[in-house]
Amino acid sequence: MRRARLGAVGSWVLWGLAAGHLVEAVVLRRRLRHIRAVVGARVGERRAATRAQEKVTVLAAGQAEVEGTTLAAAALTLDGDGLAAVDLVPGDLPADRALRLLRRVDPRRLRSDPLYSPGGANEVVVLEPGLAARLGTPGRGALARDDLVRWSVRAQRYAPTAVELRIAPSLRARPYGPEDRWRELEELTAFARPHGPLGAALLGAETAHLAALSAGLLVAPAAALAALVTWSAQPALVFAGRSRLASPSLRPPDLARTCLGRLVHGWRDNARTTIAGYRRRRAEQQERRRGPLPVTPPVDLLFEPRRSTCPWCASGALVGRLDVGDLLQHKPGAFHLDECADCGHVFQNPALSSTGLDHYYDQFYDGFGEESWDHGFSAMGPAYQRRVDAVARLGAVPRTWLDVGTGHGHFCLVARRRWPDARFDGVDMSAAVEEAERREWIDRGHRGQFVELAQGGLARSYDVVSMHHYLEHTRDPRAELEAAARVLAPGGHLMIEVPDPASPWARRLGRYWRCWFQPQHQHLMPCENLVRALGQAGFQVVSVERGPATEGFDLATGVLFALNERVPNPDLPWLPPTSRRRRAARVAALAVGLPVVGAAALVDGVKDAGLRRPGVTAPGNAYRLVARRLQ
Repeated sequence: MRRARLGAVGSWVLWGLAAGHLVEAVVLRRRLRHIRAVVGARVGERRAATRAQEKVTVLAAGQAEVEGTTLAAAALTLDGDGLAAVDLVPGDLPADRALRLLRRVDPRRLRSDPLYSPGGANEVVVLEPGLAARLGTPGRGALARDDLVRWSVRAQRYAPTAVELRIAPSLRARPYGPEDRWRELEELTAFARPHGPLGAALLGAETAHLAALSAGLLVAPAAALAALVTWSAQPALVFAGRSRLASPSLRPPDLARTCLGRLVHGWRDNARTTIAGYRRRRAEQQERRRGPLPVTPPVDLLFEPRRSTCPWCASGALVGRLDVGDLLQHKPGAFHLDECADCGHVFQNPALSSTGLDHYYDQFYDGFGEESWDHGFSAMGPAYQRRVDAVARLGAVPRTWLDVGTGHGHFCLVARRRWPDARFDGVDMSAAVEEAERREWIDRGHRGQFVELAQGGLARSYDVVSMHHYLEHTRDPRAELEAAARVLAPGGHLMIEVPDPASPWARRLGRYWRCWFQPQHQHLMPCENLVRALGQAGFQVVSVERGPATEGFDLATGVLFALNERVPNPDLPWLPPTSRRRRAARVAALAVGLPVVGAAALVDGVKDAGLRRPGVTAPGNAYRLVARRLQ
């Protein structure tokens, strides 16, 4: 009976895989159709092509040489199609590599979504001179595969919607072994570094797929055979033929061999890549053991004296709300939040000192954690669009906009598409604001404390000032409102988005509610408090959004926080090197916990969709205010 039940479940899973293989083949074939080939120069264009190719910069893997005709065609493509970079796909790219490229990169989205930077074929990238100068590209010479991935992603970020994949029929792919695949995979998943080796997890998922196909032949032979046949036929379904849905320029030379031996080749390649990755990570861990751990400052330097009154209303009616550790970086320390029984203000008490803030912010938004947050903020396009819409509904047409706490300027990049003639400046404490200016996502970056900058160098000339999830990080929110009033022109608008401590999930999830965000969030202000404070600072509130402003994902992030608290990522550079047993426990916890996170995200999706309906006044996990400066 048990074997029959297992066979039934296995059969459903395998038939589902078979259907998924076919659907994926159709999607990938359509993507391939949208990758055009570079076209060689005609007789009359050859002189112009020669001049153009002398100006471009070529980034290539290994010792790749781009022959003159291909380089000239790429240079003409840059000029003729208004592109800043062309990512060349070799015409003989092996089938499995070509399939992985198509899974990762949607060519249409690459030209339409400014926040999309998935990398490319990681063979050859041709840059126009202006982009190469801004990037500060390395000199001529061989690039390792992971270095080329990094430069490809940077090019896409520095020239959003102006980079394209193009097939170069005469370009030959460079040798590509297990070490190359691991380096490529590791760099493409660098955004997950603070949370663990996602590259290894993806490789594990591929191996689990191979295991399901192999074991299925014993459990449910008919369904397993269907899944195996559809999977083996995928390369031919995507690349074979010359229909309007296929590109005749990309012809993997190993197409037949890949189809006939895909299961065997898959096991072999995954095993070799796993071994290469294990050796590389082991070498990195040994190197880390030889270095000293970062030193945590003494506790008396990390915190200010404890307050006995509310920093918002000066009431002495304080109630303990929460005690929690650092669930984000897992640095040592414990943090306490008090709530004012009179006004509802929630604040960190004792608050971190300047030394403490420096310690806990170190390697969070820059350094070790920079790529993670850069990638995470890039995934928030819909949230940025809702913020843009909040200002657009007022009928305002801003000419100058200051985004406070801008980071890399992701919001400004999206807002600029709505108001292309406006000037967007940014303020931030981290070096990210300087990177935002180099990317040209903002026009001018100001690095430092906003209150100090408003007193010194920022003129009172901005039509809009925005503070998106910034105010809760500050030591004195009222001083930030006064600074905004100083730099806003009369009649200008201030937009603020902050966590909502009235969210029911704040109590349901307790220490695991995402918006406590300790130790960074210093103040969590009820909406009514902030409305009154804006009035006192010379503003008139013209728009209040509660549910529609929610960022959502309370349940999924709560599960993830709980999981990471029990088994933190052992590769965090401020934690001592750990044992293989702890690493195995981390892998096991993720294998069990991530499906739970996925299920929680589905529940969040339903919950958050209901909150985001227009006119909903129920609190989500954030609220958004827009206020007009009166004088």
